Amino acid sequence: MCRTECVLALVALSFGVAHSWDIAVTTGDQLEFYSNKTKTHNEGVRFRDLTALAYDAVHNMLLFVDKQSDNASIFSYNLGTKKYRSLVRRRSYENIQDLTFDPVEGKLFWTDTNERSIFWISMKPGSKNNDYGNLLIKMDDEIPRAIAVDSCRGYIYWTNINITKPTIERARFDGSEREVVVGTDIYMPISLAIDQRTKQIIWADDKEGIHYSIESADLNGKNRKTLLVGTHHQPNALTVSKDYIYWVDWGYKSVWQLPKDPPKDTEPQEITAFNNDLPFGIVANYKIEDQTRGDPECKELSSLSQNNSVINETFYIPSDVGLFCVHGIKVNGKSLCNCTPGYTGERCDISVCQNYCFQGDCSLTSGGQPTCNCNNGYSGDRCEVNACTGYCLNNGICTLNEKSEPTCQCLGRDHEGARCETPIIYTTTTEAPPKTETNQSCNCTTSEDQSAIAFSSKTNENGDLIEGCSAWDPVRDPVIMVLGILCGLLCLACAVLITKNLQLRRRPRIKKRIIVNKNVTPMTARPDQCEITIENCCNMNICETPCFEPRSTIRPSLLDSKPGKEEKKNLIANMEYPDDPY
Repeated sequence: MCRTECVLALVALSFGVAHSWDIAVTTGDQLEFYSNKTKTHNEGVRFRDLTALAYDAVHNMLLFVDKQSDNASIFSYNLGTKKYRSLVRRRSYENIQDLTFDPVEGKLFWTDTNERSIFWISMKPGSKNNDYGNLLIKMDDEIPRAIAVDSCRGYIYWTNINITKPTIERARFDGSEREVVVGTDIYMPISLAIDQRTKQIIWADDKEGIHYSIESADLNGKNRKTLLVGTHHQPNALTVSKDYIYWVDWGYKSVWQLPKDPPKDTEPQEITAFNNDLPFGIVANYKIEDQTRGDPECKELSSLSQNNSVINETFYIPSDVGLFCVHGIKVNGKSLCNCTPGYTGERCDISVCQNYCFQGDCSLTSGGQPTCNCNNGYSGDRCEVNACTGYCLNNGICTLNEKSEPTCQCLGRDHEGARCETPIIYTTTTEAPPKTETNQSCNCTTSEDQSAIAFSSKTNENGDLIEGCSAWDPVRDPVIMVLGILCGLLCLACAVLITKNLQLRRRPRIKKRIIVNKNVTPMTARPDQCEITIENCCNMNICETPCFEPRSTIRPSLLDSKPGKEEKKNLIANMEYPDDPY
């Protein structure tokens, strides 16, 4: 017998060690448990999207929210028996952000940001509750988000994230004695926890921009301290244990820890990071003995940790009822909805009138079909036709009259008619039109010979025809005449200069060849020819040629005939004037 008891004790001990945990986190459809920064195990088979999370250390029970469940929103999970139970039926329009449990009163509290309310149910045996929860506090301007309980003194605390006037408030479990605990130097208190042992409230403030802070204060809001200031973190949920503060960070998709009384400039440590699903809720395994030791105000809570009082386990919400069919009736034995007229969708949650009428009011016929009552100026089965579309022509402006009929206002003076479709034609006559603002004329009959007057016409800004006549301009016309005369004289002078230049004689070239013989004595005069060497031909002018001899050098037999002049004439006659200049 003793041996059997020892074996059972050993098995129980090994089971407890294998499933011991420091923190638990909701992520995706799983409940994950961590110890010494290492994931130990996870739970979750039937759930879809787990969010808010709370822990009841007295009954060793987790309470959480499943946003995608068909008929219930809040569930419990007993860590000892491994049993799930649905606690609160789902509302059609809800957004539960946080929940907490008070083991002394056996009450579960949660915040709904869409309803701007705090709800509760009692989990004591024999208690009666509304399946959707009992309303505790209805708010007007505040937006409740995080919630926590002070079981020793009987208060609930919550954060208001309306950034126009954010606060941390508290009230009794029945909603009385409501007061603001922290209301200054706060931006968006996103999460909240109560530490019974140190009698403090601890919260995370998601400040404007990339900044955040972890702060604490006494339960009445005094002795406020800033434990950590940082950037780029986006805290979502916060919890406390005996030694540490833990929070879920959406910025890094991870869980971080910080000592409860950190030294200056202490940096937080990352516990674990998530790759796929985003973590949402977090709780720490904070034993009641560690929270209540030496505190006389926690006497009742401390006794519960020893007695382990019983809670109501008769909560049961059948899986085939509730809000699975929003506007309809569930088909027995099937996951199908028989929708009421005017609704459609798998859960009968879509109205056939949704986005049906473009410009009008939608209503249902006796057969559940949508029909439209169009606004003024619209027509069509879905009020999609605008009466002014394409009605006015030629850029006319369309408006509706008292009878909701389209009328046109024509722009300018080019078109007229009910739809601005008729062009306006203006006619001109030889008679002088009456003197009006839009018709001008001039009298050009000052000369006796009216036939010599040339008329011209133009139009003014309004498109009206204006008749005019050409006349002598005493400034413009003389200037034009003078410029014309000057241009003519310049052209004549250019023609004369060109003609004179063409008549100039060009430099002559000697046509006659000179035979040079190197074998004869230079400068020898002969009767039939003259000869020079090539060296003496350079730089000679006509008077220095050997064939032109001065009178003193001519042969005596030719003196009487003046051979010098005669030979000069013959030499010049033998010259030619080529086309190309020399």
